[in-house]
Amino acid sequence: MKLWTTSICLTLVALSLVGCAESGGISGSVPVTGTVQFDGAPLEEGTVGFAPKDPAIGQPATGLIKNGKFTMMTSASSPGVIAGEYLVRITSLDLGTAQALPPGVPPNPNAPPPEVLSLIPKKYGDIKTSGLTASVKPGMEPLNFELDAKE
Repeated sequence: MKLWTTSICLTLVALSLVGCAESGGISGSVPVTGTVQFDGAPLEEGTVGFAPKDPAIGQPATGLIKNGKFTMMTSASSPGVIAGEYLVRITSLDLGTAQALPPGVPPNPNAPPPEVLSLIPKKYGDIKTSGLTASVKPGMEPLNFELDAKE
């Protein structure tokens, strides 16, 4: 009876340890933080997006920019980024420039979407034109992206 009780206890401890191993996020993810400067000043708000150069290696990740600083997340519950090479896009939009409909007016499904003003050159918002990349590896230093106002 004592051996059976010990076996049950050891099994429960082993199962609880397996559950703890996954609670920190995706296995192999690397913490990625950094800064974004626009024309020499911290970019107040925006988004950083990572797209793996090789989709077979890595996963897309995003980070919110606040006062020039960001922390990347692979998903809402997984901090960090899978190690690998990434193409980077950065956006910063003035959401107040989208025209709101007057109260009680239904949206027109055939109308084009409202244009929202980009606070930085639009080239940075597309991984194909941004010219920005990131190499994610364990023990890396924080990233620093310096954006130029010239289109």
